[in-house]
Amino acid sequence: MKKHKAIAYTLGILASLAGAVVHAEGFQANHYITGDWGGERAKLADEGVTFKLGYFSEGAKNTSGGNRHTTAYADQFFLGGYFDLDKLVGWRGAEFKVEVTNRNGTLINNEAGMPFLLQSQQIYGRGTVTRLTQFSLTQHLFADHLSIKAGRLYPDADFFAMSCAFQNLTFCSGGSSNYINSGWYGDPLSALGVVAAFTPDEHWYFKAGSYNTNKDALSKSHGLRLWPSGGWTGTMLVGEVEYKADYGDGIDGDYRIGAIRNNGSASKIYNQAGFPVGLTPDPVGRVGSSHAFYVNLEQQVFRNASGGGLRLFASLIRPDKQMSQVGEVLAVGGFINGAFPSRPNDRIGLAFARNAVSSKLTAAQLLYNRLQPVVDAAPVGVQRHEYLVELNYNIALAPGIEVMPSIQYVRHPNGLANVANATVLGVQFSLNF
Repeated sequence: MKKHKAIAYTLGILASLAGAVVHAEGFQANHYITGDWGGERAKLADEGVTFKLGYFSEGAKNTSGGNRHTTAYADQFFLGGYFDLDKLVGWRGAEFKVEVTNRNGTLINNEAGMPFLLQSQQIYGRGTVTRLTQFSLTQHLFADHLSIKAGRLYPDADFFAMSCAFQNLTFCSGGSSNYINSGWYGDPLSALGVVAAFTPDEHWYFKAGSYNTNKDALSKSHGLRLWPSGGWTGTMLVGEVEYKADYGDGIDGDYRIGAIRNNGSASKIYNQAGFPVGLTPDPVGRVGSSHAFYVNLEQQVFRNASGGGLRLFASLIRPDKQMSQVGEVLAVGGFINGAFPSRPNDRIGLAFARNAVSSKLTAAQLLYNRLQPVVDAAPVGVQRHEYLVELNYNIALAPGIEVMPSIQYVRHPNGLANVANATVLGVQFSLNF
């Protein structure tokens, strides 16, 4: 009941703000189920008020692999309000954004006893709870060459932003980016932070961000709080250079490289005896700070008659191997929009990935097994690499309604070579009101 009241309350706030403005240019009504409301929604957009209300779900069934064959279903409700304060109140160059997310459901990896390094349903995670995902103010300065954003933010809105045209978490920035650093709270989580972006021209973007790493943000009790409770455990700093290329004829590219430093301390994934944490009672050391690195590339290869075409991507994440079980995430793939003239709004996607376990953890497992007679315990599985491929077809059924069947095949689940390979059938459903 409290959850529904919170959602209703937020809707009321947005509705009251929207009702205070009274026309629009460029509003694309064919992207929404409810259309333009007889022109009223376009008028609001022209006056500086836009909003999003969406529903997104992912079902999954494993046909091979795991301890049992079963199904899982996870979904998300999303509400966002976006306000151009220049048009609304004459505050030049200012924007206000508020986003609320509600997640529910189950994960096939848990239900089927089928652990993967990165999960099969990217929409699952962070608990069944309603959260304040963004509450921010952005100020544009110097003819839009500089912008400063502050408030409750999630880093993947500004950094490591890759297209998400797949169901597996590996191929979506909102999920895979969580493995960049333990202090990276991707949506639906958020943290208190500030981001500055400088663009000298239409191609180059230099960004720097600072986020608090209060772990209370992970708690379900955090919910709609604007200010997190609990202590400030550290600060995560992010720097990124982005280059947007325009080769003409609709061919463009987006290339990013970034680095992260988190000064919040965290436990190592191996103890002082050199064994994986939890296998022996030896104390566990801590690291005072951590570092990470990432690269994200996207390239439009060709355009077709419907305005779509082939877009390729590649991404690499290198977390701190002392603190992260996942030591590397490498993904490559592409998708074609409008592959068939009769289906200009459909999309076909194909992607491959290699997720690697931290070399520090692998070394600790090998050491433990080598000394296993000494510690008088059973050997443990040695984790190395997990390989996966996903093929999907996204069908635009009607304006604002899409369904995407998919198939995922995972080799060496959880990085274990002696675990049966897995096949997961999925279906993704999205509604944009």
